[in-house]
Amino acid sequence: MAVSIVLPIKKVFGLVDTKVVVEIKDEKRKLQGRLIAVDEYLNLHMEETIEFVDNQRGRNLGTVVIRGNNILTIAPVIL
Repeated sequence: MAVSIVLPIKKVFGLVDTKVVVEIKDEKRKLQGRLIAVDEYLNLHMEETIEFVDNQRGRNLGTVVIRGNNILTIAPVIL
């Protein structure tokens, strides 16, 4: 029986044009917005981004670019 392995980067590419939550390393911040683009280094381009600090809604950031090595987790927003 053949077992297929899905690489994490392919999962993230599959989230393009959906809402995601990104947790930033070494901070108690999460950014929620629509994922526009991702590259092979997991750098993210997001729009309609909202900042959450300690799970409290913060600023509207709009369009942001997040460097891949600053990301702790990426998860889809489940409505």
